[in-house]
Amino acid sequence: MSHNPEYDQAIDEAIGSIRATVPENLVKDFRAESGIRKDDFQTCKPVESGEICAVDGSNVPLLESGSMTLVVFRAAQSTFCNLERSRRSLTPLKFAMIGSEDTINLDFPLLYEECFGVLPGTPVENRDRTRAAAILRDTVEYWVTETMASTLNSGAVLLRDGPLRVSHASHDIVLTRIENACRLRGIDLAGVSKQTTATWGGGHPILPSVNGLAKEFGIKAPWWIRIDPGIPDHAQFPQWQHGQMHIACLHPRAKSPLKIDLPVETSGSRVPEFMDRLAACSGDGRIPGYPYPLFDAHRTVVLTEEVVEQVRSDLMRKLADSGMERQTYDILFGDYHDEFARY
Repeated sequence: MSHNPEYDQAIDEAIGSIRATVPENLVKDFRAESGIRKDDFQTCKPVESGEICAVDGSNVPLLESGSMTLVVFRAAQSTFCNLERSRRSLTPLKFAMIGSEDTINLDFPLLYEECFGVLPGTPVENRDRTRAAAILRDTVEYWVTETMASTLNSGAVLLRDGPLRVSHASHDIVLTRIENACRLRGIDLAGVSKQTTATWGGGHPILPSVNGLAKEFGIKAPWWIRIDPGIPDHAQFPQWQHGQMHIACLHPRAKSPLKIDLPVETSGSRVPEFMDRLAACSGDGRIPGYPYPLFDAHRTVVLTEEVVEQVRSDLMRKLADSGMERQTYDILFGDYHDEFARY
C-alpha cells in the first residue's frame, strides 16, 4: 500500500502485540521460568511402528443465513501396520441445522443417540455456531474412536487429531470410556495437535519456546519432552482435561514440533516406546515430522471445495424440487459479498 502514517502505525502496533507475546528473549525467559534442563529432552530411536490407527473429522457450513446455518460433517479412520495401510473407513455425510442463538440445537441429541445409544446429559446451545458445529463433528469422531478402541489389536496405537480434552460435557463420559477400553485392551491412546492454545508465563506460546530451548541445548531431532503441569498457564476446560502434555519433534526436517497428550495414568516406561513408534511413521517427505496415519486420515475425511460444491448443488436442486422459489432461497442464503466482488 502507498505510504500512509496511520496505516504504518497500525502495522507497528500489530507487530508490537505479536512481539509482546513472542519477545526476543522468549527462550531465555522460558528456560529460567520452566527449569527445563538439557537432560529433560529424550531422543527418539525409531523402531517398527506396528499397528497405528488415526481418527480425524471435518465440518463445513453449507448454507448460512441470519437465522440458521446448515452444516455438513463426517469422520474417518485410517489404520496402518508397519506403514502399510490395512483398513480405512469413512462415515456417511451428516447434516445438522444450527438455529438462532437463543435456542438449543435439536439435531445434537438425535446424533448422540444414534452414535452412543443414549441421550446426552447436556444440550448444545446454538449461541456460538462455530462451536456447535465442532461439537457435532466431535460426536461422530468420538464414535469412530470408540469403535476402533474395541476392534484394534492389543499393542496398537490409537491417535486422535486434537487434544485429549473434550469441549462439551456430554463427550466427557465417552472419552472416559475410550480411555478405559484402551487401558483394558493394551492400546496406547494419544491426542496429537499441530497447533495448541497452550501458553506459559501469561500468554507466551509453548511450542516455539520448547523448540527454541531444544535448539539452544543442541538437541537433535527426533526428540520429545514431558511438560510439567505447573509450567503451562491455566488450561482451557480443565474439568474435561484427560491428557498429560508432551512436546515432540519427530523428524530432523519437521516444520514444527507437535503437542502430544497421553492419558494421565500412562506409565513412564511406556512413553519412550510410544514416541519411538510415532517417530518411525513420521518420515513422509511431504510433511516430515507429522505421523503419516494422521495425514492419511485427514486426506480421507477432508471436505474439499469440490465435495462441498457438489453437496451444495444437490441441496439447491432438492430445495427447488420441494417447491422453494429461487427468490426465497436468495433472501435466506444469498450473499451480497458475492455481488460486491463482481464490481
